[in-house]
Amino acid sequence: MKKHTIAATLMAFSSLCSTAVQADNLDYDFVQLGYAAGDYADIEPFDLKGPEFEASYELSHNLFITGKYRSADDKISQYTLDETNWQAGAGYYYNFRQDTVFDARLYYGEIDFKLSDSEDSAKDGTHFFSLAGSVRHQLTDAVELFGGLEVQKWHKGSNQKAYRLGAQYAFGETKQFVLGAQYTKFSDSEWCKLFARYVF
Repeated sequence: MKKHTIAATLMAFSSLCSTAVQADNLDYDFVQLGYAAGDYADIEPFDLKGPEFEASYELSHNLFITGKYRSADDKISQYTLDETNWQAGAGYYYNFRQDTVFDARLYYGEIDFKLSDSEDSAKDGTHFFSLAGSVRHQLTDAVELFGGLEVQKWHKGSNQKAYRLGAQYAFGETKQFVLGAQYTKFSDSEWCKLFARYVF
């Protein structure tokens, strides 16, 4: 009887440890560096490319802050188009199951464009508020699938709606190192991104 009790206790502890590993993989404490490529419907000749930085930090249980910054450009003939885009905000996540998490985020951001040649330049841009929601699902202890929706309220120009889909793979003994890919489609643009993430 005592042997059965010990075995059951060990099995329960093993299950608890396994659950904890899966929960840690769906972490909101990370820094991320990516490379993004995209284009805008209104300025189709330009195919923008550049680095994107993102970070997230959990303040308390289920509440986190997050931000991202992208700098992309392209050159056609003598013209160069530069785009900078940043967002900062806060969010809340809900553990639907041990392998599935839903979150909601509220952002404030700004997007700026600069078109220049060897003699002159012109600038335009706007700030915006954004409401986003996403779902993250741990397919295995190393593979995560994710997707989400976003609505941006622009101060100038057309408001934007977006959806995003992606996948990432965690490796190493502690699964702290992550490689991933993401596709995002906005009303007036679309972006593809490859990224490397460190979870702390």
